[in-house]
Amino acid sequence: MRVSLAEIKVRPGGKRLRLDHSLDVESLYIGRGPDNDLCLNGLTVSLHHATIRKSDGHLYIEAAPGQEITINGLPTQGERLSVGDEIHIGPWALRVLPPEPGEDLRIEYERRIADDDARAALDLRTRLGVERGFLAKRPISWIAIGMVLIGFLVLPLVWPSARPLWTTGPVIRGHAIIENDCGSCHSGAFHGVRNEACLTCHVDVRRHAPAELALPVLDELECADCHLEHRGREVSLADQGAAFCVDCHADLSSQLPETGLANARDFESDHPEIRLAIIAEPDQPPVREVWSEDLAEDPGIEFNHNLHVARPLDGPEDEEWLDCGQCHQPEDDGRRMQPVSYEDDCRRCHELDVGEPGLLGRLVHGDAERIREQIRAYYTDRVLAGDIRDPKAPGILRHRRPGPLVSDAERSASAAWVGGRVAAADAVLFDDDGCALCHTTRGGFISDRTGEWVPRSVSAVQIQHEWFPSARFDHSAHATWPCARCHPGAAVRDPDSDVEEEPAWARPGSIPYELIDDGPGIVISETASDVMIPGIATCRECHVGPDAGDRQKVSSPCSTCHDFHDNALAPMARKAEPDDDGETTDEESAKAS
Repeated sequence: MRVSLAEIKVRPGGKRLRLDHSLDVESLYIGRGPDNDLCLNGLTVSLHHATIRKSDGHLYIEAAPGQEITINGLPTQGERLSVGDEIHIGPWALRVLPPEPGEDLRIEYERRIADDDARAALDLRTRLGVERGFLAKRPISWIAIGMVLIGFLVLPLVWPSARPLWTTGPVIRGHAIIENDCGSCHSGAFHGVRNEACLTCHVDVRRHAPAELALPVLDELECADCHLEHRGREVSLADQGAAFCVDCHADLSSQLPETGLANARDFESDHPEIRLAIIAEPDQPPVREVWSEDLAEDPGIEFNHNLHVARPLDGPEDEEWLDCGQCHQPEDDGRRMQPVSYEDDCRRCHELDVGEPGLLGRLVHGDAERIREQIRAYYTDRVLAGDIRDPKAPGILRHRRPGPLVSDAERSASAAWVGGRVAAADAVLFDDDGCALCHTTRGGFISDRTGEWVPRSVSAVQIQHEWFPSARFDHSAHATWPCARCHPGAAVRDPDSDVEEEPAWARPGSIPYELIDDGPGIVISETASDVMIPGIATCRECHVGPDAGDRQKVSSPCSTCHDFHDNALAPMARKAEPDDDGETTDEESAKAS
């Protein structure tokens, strides 16, 4: 939020001076404390008195708990602001002026009650003063000092109920449970909060950068240097604003070239292209690649998005349409999509059918050898149960009585018959309508090198579902947009399709699964190697940097997509006490040794 402040000062001669300054803030904090954005002196002004925020394109002012403000002569706890409103906080008057281009808020403030006027009014009401009567100044001063020391130092030490007198302001909502227990965070009187106190509860807080980079500017910081407490229930300790990140990342390439990270200053105008975690080889971990229009991967599987979505398909019972949600469902937190699996998303239409009705629906998808064992066990059980109706089976097996006792002749015949049935099922399983429909198959021949039969199997498969390991994306926050807005290649309708005959969810304007017509710039996805994650240009259609101004776009500071503490790194180290030799080692180093 871009704010312009103008202080009006009146010189003894009556001349009025105007002092202008501007600042960029998430919210404008007003109060007597030095940590406010607008500091107003005065005995009737609280340390944190009020906050002005921008929401839904409007400005709102809220009084801090227990405080009161006056707007246009009427006391209130908060309301929406308009140009021309006059706000009174203690002896100060604040006027809301029309903002200039590029500004969100312009305020002119002036002290209306001068110190001399306040003192004169006090003198008129005072019937007994230190300068007259039998009381002298010095004794009363000492008495006042003593009362302050007793009331605000000694009394809280001996009476826990009086300790809120020391509190500089309310803590955040998440710390409210320990608000009256100062010792939970403060290790001693007049001591700041140490990292050890924070890490007692926040045990899984991770580092920001790898330990081998040895960044003194980060490693020597205390948690409380960035996360300032006692600023109110609604304050977020985690969100430090974009400027906090830009201080380093605007010129990171020269400060720390070994990181390999590009400079970033503003999401809209100065941010590198998105980097994705790509499956370059299905049997290897993902690799990081910069987004490009021709970026492709190798998940080790064949799949055609257009074939499954653009037109109706023959389902298990009848012809049906498949929408994106048939296979892609968000996780419980709404951020990422759940991994696609054969059992949950494919089996209903693509059953493991080896031509044996008794095995339909019973084979567990997975390793080829494991499937063969399931088939072998099924036919072996048929032999033991005396339930063989195959006219081509040996008579000794077709006329065998049920039971576990098997003669040598039955055992030999059973091995040959079961082996033949497994081989027949194996041939059906790996044909073009079986495993080979989606997988690259291997084997099924005699090796020239060993002279042995190589069993049929499928190549490794790895389907990516976490494209942004170093950032975050929330699908639930984008639920008001159709999937095709960001993944157009997966939602292109068949050009021969009649829109009126499509299901309601597929028609233009439907959220979230509408189908779109083919057009310029749209690459229809017909292979699993297509990377249908959009680049930064698509994100910038809606998102800008922290200063959105009056544009109808989403203000997006760094914390919108990035966490400061990287969960992929080691935990933050606790600083240990010096040992007998006077040396200290942090907890992380101690574990490593």
